[in-house]
Amino acid sequence: MKKIIKLLILILLSSSVYFIYQKTNNKTITIMSIGDGLSLGINSYGILEYSYLNYYKDSIKDKNVLLSNSFSNKELTVKEVLEKVKNNSTIKRDLREANLLILNIGYNDLLYQLSLIDTINQSKYNEIIKNIEKDYESLLKEINRYYKEDIIVLGLYQSNKEDIYLNRGIRDLNKYLIRNNKITYIDTDKILNNRKKYFSSPHSNYPNHYGYQAIANKIIEKTLEK
Repeated sequence: MKKIIKLLILILLSSSVYFIYQKTNNKTITIMSIGDGLSLGINSYGILEYSYLNYYKDSIKDKNVLLSNSFSNKELTVKEVLEKVKNNSTIKRDLREANLLILNIGYNDLLYQLSLIDTINQSKYNEIIKNIEKDYESLLKEINRYYKEDIIVLGLYQSNKEDIYLNRGIRDLNKYLIRNNKITYIDTDKILNNRKKYFSSPHSNYPNHYGYQAIANKIIEKTLEK
């Protein structure tokens, strides 16, 4: 019975998204995703597969949907995206034309900045978080110069690395994103909290196809709320 109810809910969500997009008079809908390996759809074994963006399009079932994911990169940071938006005319054009923008970045910033410090302490940690938040604010401001719709941001989820400051940083950056009124936040950590179900390998930081589907379903829910 539970499986039938879940199937009916998924069908309802998919149908609702489809009818919403039909109201656009069959014009091309551009869904733009900018992020790291999660945006690319790397699976638990490090292989490039279906991302949440692909599952989202499948739910829409509309031949006029265009996916834009060319600016994503496995090692992408907030600062790098900011520089791209400032200096790359192509990304500026794509942002102007996009109907939906999804961001998932920040994890690589934490990894990189923590790696630069031999001995971490509270003061240095606070500075790292402050710098990443500052870069994020600058990025959102720059994006809003070209893109005027809602920005969906996927929060960070707990790493498989046993690093106290890294996982603490993930929690603190999520808190920053939650209280940021310039974005629509999705709690990815909550979605993927069942590692046995959503990660095929305990040594991977990337989810399996069930995880990507779950993220896509939450994006659908958020777009329906608008």
